[in-house]
Amino acid sequence: MGNLDLIIHVDEKDSGCTIGNLLRRKKGFSRALVRKLKRSGGIRCNGTPVFMGEKVTAGDVLVVTMPGEEPTLLEPEEIPLDIVFEDQDILAVNKPAGMLVHPVKWEQSGTLANAVLYYWREAGITGRFRPVYRLDRDTSGIVLVALSQYAAQQLAAQLEKKLLRRRYLAVVVGTPPNAGRIDLPLGLKPGHSAEWMVTPGGRPAITHYRLLGKLGNGRTGSSVPAFSLLCLELETGRTHQIRVHMSHIGHPLLGDARYGGDEKLFHRQALHAAAIDFYHPRTGVPVKLRTPVPADMRELVRLLRSRESEFRNQ
Repeated sequence: MGNLDLIIHVDEKDSGCTIGNLLRRKKGFSRALVRKLKRSGGIRCNGTPVFMGEKVTAGDVLVVTMPGEEPTLLEPEEIPLDIVFEDQDILAVNKPAGMLVHPVKWEQSGTLANAVLYYWREAGITGRFRPVYRLDRDTSGIVLVALSQYAAQQLAAQLEKKLLRRRYLAVVVGTPPNAGRIDLPLGLKPGHSAEWMVTPGGRPAITHYRLLGKLGNGRTGSSVPAFSLLCLELETGRTHQIRVHMSHIGHPLLGDARYGGDEKLFHRQALHAAAIDFYHPRTGVPVKLRTPVPADMRELVRLLRSRESEFRNQ
């Protein structure tokens, strides 16, 4: 996958560290990756192969060559990709609604993984498909894919430390307050394998939301129901988190029939992963990625606004 060598310049504060400690404590390498590097002999200091227990001094230059990996065993498929960002460490794709990120037992084709593997094969790349997080099938927007074990670890650590920020746009039923924080634990609904609920024994889950605009009148006796456009940010990333949280507070996503949303006007959950901010795993430079609202959601917002305008003019 291109040049995956990582170059580390040793400064005064790291002088005297062993190479193993430097990689683990300063650069965030997992123990498993350090063990792989130890077996592969993939570390040079000032051009000379070295061992993990050797110490470094200020001015040394370490070159870490990432060990090779087995590719993902999945059939590549020629499926168009909307690439938002790409370099030797990261691939960011704008996933359309209706596409799974990764195959499941009963569906092994037509997924984002199949499409990415085909794209890589055509570019002469062999590697593992590593989405940093997943989106539901019917949620559109940015999916971040790491091109190496190291990049995946760094981005996962940013998720854990809340340095990787994800923001979504959604159309919900009703009009919530202008802003809010939902801190409610989530767990599987009893007797279900893919439906979630708020439950005291669940895993912690926190969602922040901000009202961007009202899309319907919602007056008592009005034939025009109230809808709202929200910006939501995940502090945690549980399965179906936004969908369950918004449904629980009485504002399900439009089109989300599973969690109480009306699907007459829209036939999927009206949710789009529109923005992601993170620090590049190799350079530490801030990266900000954005995607436009897809055509079906734009048309939905236009329709709801036009219905509101028609009601006012009656």
